[in-house]
Amino acid sequence: MLRHAEETYPNECCGILVGSAQKEKRVFSSERASNVNSERAKDRYIIDPKEIYAIDRQCRAQGLDIIGFYHSHPDHPDRPSDFDREWGQMGYSYVIISVKSGKVASVKGWIFDEENEPFKEEKLKIG
Repeated sequence: MLRHAEETYPNECCGILVGSAQKEKRVFSSERASNVNSERAKDRYIIDPKEIYAIDRQCRAQGLDIIGFYHSHPDHPDRPSDFDREWGQMGYSYVIISVKSGKVASVKGWIFDEENEPFKEEKLKIG
């Protein structure tokens, strides 16, 4: 994820978090996705639904699930933007990577929770 964010700078990168949310949420892999937003790739991302579908099929075949998404914020903080709040999906984790001048500056995890606040910070371990 971090390398992906640096490689795509100054555009936003995006990808899919694969794992399990049985007892506790665990990410087993992150799958790169293409940012198909050709008009505003520097501050918006769109993942092609066909990519999401293909990864979802692979996950299910392995007994795993899509548990969230990641994307970068080039030269912006690792906090959800207005666009992120508008398009967030209930129950999914969102990892936001702040990239400053082409280098990862910080990373935070968020969970979308419509009932309380749109996004709550989620503990994150990157190993």
